[in-house]
Amino acid sequence: MLVGTLVTPNQGGATNWPAPSFNPETGLFYVNAARAWSVYYLYDADDKPEGWGGNDRSGSSEAMVQAIDYKTGKIRWTHKWPGNGGGARSGLLSTAGKLLFAGDPSSNFVALDPATGDPLWHAALHTVVSNGPITYELDGVQYVVVGAGDTLYGFAMRVK
Repeated sequence: MLVGTLVTPNQGGATNWPAPSFNPETGLFYVNAARAWSVYYLYDADDKPEGWGGNDRSGSSEAMVQAIDYKTGKIRWTHKWPGNGGGARSGLLSTAGKLLFAGDPSSNFVALDPATGDPLWHAALHTVVSNGPITYELDGVQYVVVGAGDTLYGFAMRVK
């Protein structure tokens, strides 16, 4: 007899290796996360259960960036990515210039408002962001660099 159990988060976890970011100005800790459900089955073949405790049969999922108040642990805002949860969960970068950068599952590099999660800007990179973005200043200009696929993309930011 086969009996399944609905589990959340699924084997991919709620959040995993992509770098989170903390912004001392907002007091928020940012993570790329997934809300996902799967049904796990335990097969009893020759009295040896399969795998680490069963077999994962994917269910529904949604991908998002969440801002967590580090003092209370409460989620202050959630920005859900369009689509059905799959795709990239890049590292995040928050800046003193009031921007939060992330890669979305649609191969865009996105700037969000770190206080609200509202999208401010995006650039289509045509492949998923594969790392956490970095920033640096050179000759009075601030740059943001991000890797997507086998390419590095650099953006110059104007400071107002």
